[in-house]
Amino acid sequence: MFASVKRHFDDPRVGDAVLVTVPTDIEGAEPIRLTAAETHEALYGPGSDPQFAAAVWKEVLSTALSDLAPHGIGKLLAIWLTLPRLTGTVHRACTRLRADRSDLEAEMILALLEELAAPDAASRLSDSSLIHTARTRAWRFARDGLRELPSTHVERIAQDRALSAPDGEADAPAEECLDVRVDRPDGPDGLQAPLRFRVRPEHLRKGALADTDETRDRSTHHDHRKNRRSERRAGTRPVRPAGRRA
Repeated sequence: MFASVKRHFDDPRVGDAVLVTVPTDIEGAEPIRLTAAETHEALYGPGSDPQFAAAVWKEVLSTALSDLAPHGIGKLLAIWLTLPRLTGTVHRACTRLRADRSDLEAEMILALLEELAAPDAASRLSDSSLIHTARTRAWRFARDGLRELPSTHVERIAQDRALSAPDGEADAPAEECLDVRVDRPDGPDGLQAPLRFRVRPEHLRKGALADTDETRDRSTHHDHRKNRRSERRAGTRPVRPAGRRA
């Protein structure tokens, strides 16, 4: 995501366009007009002046907040200019918490856009608050993802019961077992991570297999309303024959 934004401003037609006008304190002096590349240099170049950089940031945010055009570049410019101060957070979160980089970058950009679109943004928003919001959102997203670990608890229960079965009952061959996956539904309630486990076909209600090709014919006589209600409650349940175990 960050790379796509950078590539956009690497285009000379964009980088050389005048996008920011910074007023000066000198009486009678003309405002300083900066291209996108010059704005980046004023903020992060080796000769950057902190006082001038603060004035540049103020105008960048003002331009972003006043940009209401569907294809305007004001908000994208503000996002591009925050990236040098966000890449370190992305690297640390991905290294320490094993977060997915693309998801993390997308979450940070979403946080920036939400801040720029807030009703009170004009009265309170600054470059530091914008950066702080994006960093906080990134760490929260990475920590939430760390708790979403696959669980083999259900599969271990099935295996333990199979091992403790009477001597007269033989374990079902691998070909006769089914791999079941219950995806995490949307919303804050319900499962916190996908469930994957292996069961014998006779341990599943036929209604649970109504959407699979191999059991569609066997389940057509069941109440479809029950099936739909079950699907809404448990999410998607792809079921396929299990492969042979090593």
